Amino acid sequence: MKYGVFKEKARIVLLPLVNLFAKLNINPLVLTITGFLLNCFVAYLFAFGYFRWAGFALIFASIFDAIDGAVARKNNAITDFGAFFDSTIDRYSEFAVFLGILIHYMKTANPFFIFITLFALFGSTMVSYTRARAEALGIQCTVGLFDRTMRVTTVVIGALLGKFIFGYFMLLLAFFTHVTSIQRIIHVRKKLRNSERRNNA
Repeated sequence: MKYGVFKEKARIVLLPLVNLFAKLNINPLVLTITGFLLNCFVAYLFAFGYFRWAGFALIFASIFDAIDGAVARKNNAITDFGAFFDSTIDRYSEFAVFLGILIHYMKTANPFFIFITLFALFGSTMVSYTRARAEALGIQCTVGLFDRTMRVTTVVIGALLGKFIFGYFMLLLAFFTHVTSIQRIIHVRKKLRNSERRNNA
């Protein structure tokens, strides 16, 4: 199954929940904040070594991350601030989860995976940053495999498999987030060059 098809099927699965929250007229910002608080709990579970519980909790937290925008669209409550707030809180949520993982590796005195976790955090930040900078230039930039959904999926699968295998999923995350950033840099370069050619034609 292609990744895009998987994301579309996930949206269909979550549609009844979106409809329920929309019918209850729940403010999308409340859903965003709830997702953040749940991600903080995920960080706590990681920090204290409860990796499988952290994986299940992250699935639950990700539901709120995924539906806040859909609820806003359903109730015609989309605002520029809402989109900005959602994106900002997503970054805080991701940082919180990485912080929990980092604390665990620091507590267990594992310098290799401390480095890998920091490198993965850096890569994840750059994936988001390259998209934000591209969109500031008026360029859509969603290329590359390791967007936020894939990053969360990787962490969830690794966590559910247990702490002893989890580090290798962090290796994947550390590598492919930087690959994704490079893909986005190349994409923006091509778009800008094509724009310059059209303007000079």
